Amino acid sequence: MDSLSELVRLLAPSGTVDLHCRVAGAWSAHNAQAAPGHVPYHAILDGHADVSMGSEPLRVAAGDVLLFPHGAAHTLSGVHGGTTRQADSGPEARHFNGVVTEVTVPGAAEPLDILCGTFVLGSSAGVLLRALPEMLCVKTGAKDDAGLGWLRGLIGMMHGEAEAPGPGSAAIIADLSTALFTVLLRTLIAQGAVSHGVMALMADARLARAVDAVVRHPERPWTVDSLAEVCSMSRATLARRFAQLGITPLELVTTLRMERAARLLRRDGLSAAAVAEQCGYASQAAFGRVFTQHFGQGPGAYRRQHRALRHVRGSATIVPPQHAVHVGRV
Repeated sequence: MDSLSELVRLLAPSGTVDLHCRVAGAWSAHNAQAAPGHVPYHAILDGHADVSMGSEPLRVAAGDVLLFPHGAAHTLSGVHGGTTRQADSGPEARHFNGVVTEVTVPGAAEPLDILCGTFVLGSSAGVLLRALPEMLCVKTGAKDDAGLGWLRGLIGMMHGEAEAPGPGSAAIIADLSTALFTVLLRTLIAQGAVSHGVMALMADARLARAVDAVVRHPERPWTVDSLAEVCSMSRATLARRFAQLGITPLELVTTLRMERAARLLRRDGLSAAAVAEQCGYASQAAFGRVFTQHFGQGPGAYRRQHRALRHVRGSATIVPPQHAVHVGRV
């Protein structure tokens, strides 16, 4: 299994599409700070909009996908000639079609067609999100890029299921949005859009070998020398390249081991001693110390907490989704 697939498996993301908005005229929509591990996204299907986070707004257009890795509060607003209400604007209409909430705001200006959703990554999100900026914009409009064409097709399938839901649409959209998360990460890595952290390592052909090696064999006694050998470079060169990307080789090893340990504790029912062995620690005590430093609680407490969360989720009543975003005129 390649390193990106393994990291996504560790994160176990789930995806939702919460809103399908068609808004025109003078409007704005504020998105509040999201919960930890929740990554809001917006896929622009048609039209233009401005997105701001308290600074100079960014103009986005059809084909753009916005990601907010740390759930930052942000405001989307319509692109129009002034700030006065459009004379022929009608009232906002909301309708839950069984899969997503449809929001319509009529107006004279060019309408924006947009899907708004959330990727939920849970407690292990830090391995990929820690070094990412507050906002990322993936542009899929380039017609000569086959990979981006596939991404546009994926978004198009989500759009179709949201616009005209049929039997199984909710399950299809959930799976497509989870796939979208992985494809967006792959696109960001291929484009070199992330300058620090694990994703930046994965964008470097030689340093990516270190990520892949540790992901595949976290139990091995990795050292700077052995990682340098995997990457076919000297110890000094490896250390310097890692430092330029904001992480040390042994921090990488610890981070990936801890993410693997957390997944094993959450899902596989192994003892802490067995998890320690699979993650390269000679003693359970040493493993427990590192795990506590990384997650703020010991392996046993971590396991009990996630068992309780699973019990709560399993007994929860399913209700139609609600969304904090309110679209209004400006």
